[in-house]
Amino acid sequence: MNITDLISGGIGSQAVEGISQKLGIDKNQTQWVVSAAIPLMMSALNYNAQKSPEQAQGIQNAIDTKHSGGIFDNLAGLFNDGPTEDEDKIVNHMFGRNTENVKESLSEKSGISIGKIGGILALLAPLVMGYLGKKKQQDAGAGSSGGGIGDLLGSILGGGGSNTNASGGGLGDLIGSVLGGGAASNTPSTQPNISGGLGDLVGEFFNQKNDKGTKGSILDSLAGMFAK
Repeated sequence: MNITDLISGGIGSQAVEGISQKLGIDKNQTQWVVSAAIPLMMSALNYNAQKSPEQAQGIQNAIDTKHSGGIFDNLAGLFNDGPTEDEDKIVNHMFGRNTENVKESLSEKSGISIGKIGGILALLAPLVMGYLGKKKQQDAGAGSSGGGIGDLLGSILGGGGSNTNASGGGLGDLIGSVLGGGAASNTPSTQPNISGGLGDLVGEFFNQKNDKGTKGSILDSLAGMFAK
């Protein structure tokens, strides 16, 4: 399984179908939000994992104890139940103080109400976490060094453009390898920076120097990357 499967492949198609039916949203609109939101979630997790060992350990524990990837065996159950308070909490943990900004940006660009955007994000959150859990297992099964997600204790994790010298394949490396690219530029721009890979592009969305128009263009670029 790779990120394309999660966004626009078999799993992504099931997610779009289930979300659009449960929340009463047009499929094309749902696909656009899914394609833009999942990279944002990955980037937020990458940032959190590198921010402090405590936050990294929290993500590690969540993946090890709650998100092993088994959710992909019962996608119908996830969408039939609809968004829950626990899933909404995952979204808030991912985006922190940026949560409302993310919802507002996705809502404004897609034409979907903020309330329904919140529902979409809540249903996507366990899929993103389950994807990381499944990838960790696959990496371990393939004999990858560094323990897959790796040792999260005592260091700020590398990957995805971190400037730390941490060694081993930690969670930051795992998510960084999924996203590609490096750290976001601090230089304001009128157009999204797509030269450095998906990680750089997503980083520009969270760059506070970029205005709403630029953020909207970034969301369009993200969605376009995974268009069928």
